[in-house]
Amino acid sequence: MGMSGWAAGCYVAVVGALAALGGLTENGRFYLAAVLLTLPVGPAALVAVYAARGLLTSVGGLFTETRGPDGADPAWLTAAGVVANTLLFTAAAVATVLLVERFAARRRVSRRP
Repeated sequence: MGMSGWAAGCYVAVVGALAALGGLTENGRFYLAAVLLTLPVGPAALVAVYAARGLLTSVGGLFTETRGPDGADPAWLTAAGVVANTLLFTAAAVATVLLVERFAARRRVSRRP
């Protein structure tokens, strides 16, 4: 694996870690950093986060409560949300890497004499 492969892997890992930290600490700054790092795919991942939350709440609500007695989210919903958000932002990072590789390949082809 070349240096660019290691850099891409580290980039994807950093974005995944930011998304996980955002969910675990419930701090939007981590999510914002993940969105900015995954531009132009990041906004789509952010929309998917809200769609996933709706799906988790509605489908999970068929089988169990979606609010605790104190009004807080139950542990299953918090854990599932963190996992879904991390997967979505990691997928956005992978998609960004693929877009950059495709763009770089096109530039190499167009610069050939």
